[in-house]
Amino acid sequence: MEQILEKSTKTNWYVVRTQSNRERSVSEKILKEVEKGELSGKVSQVLVPMEKSFYVKGGKKVKREKVLYPGYIFIETSAIGELKYFLKGCNGATGFLTNKSGEIKPLSLLEVNKMIGQQEEAEEVELENPFVVGEDVKITDGPFDSMIGTIESISGQKVKVVVSIFGRKTPVELDMMQIDKK
Repeated sequence: MEQILEKSTKTNWYVVRTQSNRERSVSEKILKEVEKGELSGKVSQVLVPMEKSFYVKGGKKVKREKVLYPGYIFIETSAIGELKYFLKGCNGATGFLTNKSGEIKPLSLLEVNKMIGQQEEAEEVELENPFVVGEDVKITDGPFDSMIGTIESISGQKVKVVVSIFGRKTPVELDMMQIDKK
C-alpha cells in the first residue's frame, strides 16, 4: 500500500523567487510550515545552494557562505497549489518561477542534478584546499625549504607563493604538499 501512495504523490523540483538576501529566511519559514502547518508532508526538500569561501581578515582565516543563485530557492514538492497559496502570504517570497505563458514548470532531472552537483562540489573544494589567498605559509620542501611566504594564487594543486629573497619579493610556484600552515 505504501508503494502505491509514493507513486501517486510524485514530487518535482520547482524554483521559487525571493527577494535578494532573503533566501534563507524564506526557506526557514517554509520548513517551519512543513514541520507543523498546512504543508506537513507535502514538501520533501527545500534547498538554498551555498558556496563556501575563505578570506583573510586581520591575519585570521574567515569562512564565508555565499548564495549560488541569489533570489532563488529550490523546492521538491507534490503540492504546488497549497505552496503557491502559502507563498502569497510569506514575506520575502514573490512566487514560483514561471514561463512566458505563466505556467509553473518543474525543473528537469538534468537541471536538478547539475544544481546539486555544484552544491556538493563547493563542499568538496572546502575539504581539499585548507589554504587561502593572502595567508602566510611555511615552505617545507625544495630549494626554499623553511622560508615563509604569502599565497598569491591557488590553481588546483599548484600554489603561487611570494617569498622575500635578498629583500625582493619573488613569486615561486609550488605544489600544495610543499607548504604548511605557519
